[in-house]
Amino acid sequence: MLLRQSFSTVSAGRRVLCSLQELQALQGKGLKFPIHSPKPKQAMQTSDVKTTSKPRQRRELLTTGFVFFNEKTQQPRAFINRCPHALLELDFDDSDFFCEGFIHCKAHAAFFDPDTGICLQGPISSRKALRGLEELRVVIDGKDIVLLAEQAYKCISSVPRYDNREQLEAYKRDKQQELAEALSNRSDVSEVEEMQQRLHEKTMARLKQYEQIDGAARHMK
Repeated sequence: MLLRQSFSTVSAGRRVLCSLQELQALQGKGLKFPIHSPKPKQAMQTSDVKTTSKPRQRRELLTTGFVFFNEKTQQPRAFINRCPHALLELDFDDSDFFCEGFIHCKAHAAFFDPDTGICLQGPISSRKALRGLEELRVVIDGKDIVLLAEQAYKCISSVPRYDNREQLEAYKRDKQQELAEALSNRSDVSEVEEMQQRLHEKTMARLKQYEQIDGAARHMK
């Protein structure tokens, strides 16, 4: 799993996630990292998080993000690793965020535009209010990829701004057409069905894990 556990600090509120060379070497894949970078004293208490915090607080502390190099813009992009529909992780612990060049949620097979984070297909894609992934701001600083600030409690919309809604809807339709064409080129139907079965099994396992964590917390009270 491509999960970065430790960071170097550039300045207050700035963290080096990885080198630019390391990110480019992933060739379109994402690097997963924890949103909260624990301080030394907190690191020793990480194992106690699941039993001493409230369920919602525990999930926030365990929230991850992912960063990737966008070949189209030649810039890094990062989002919180959380589907806006079910609030589950997109990758289910395997750091595989992409399918046919689009960000893919393995919980309900939703697809998101990697340039903007807009949901193109899935349970929330047809809602009037455009929904997207929560953005994390990253920049290239010398040879490093830097997360600009600790954003654990700050939701930044990734939906691009246009002068009017018609332009935004037109952008979404164009991206949905690109997605449809990419998916139609998948010739192996059995492979898709097998993938869906694996995703279902991972979904059930993750939901069971959350139930066990919440159950343990209730017994501790």
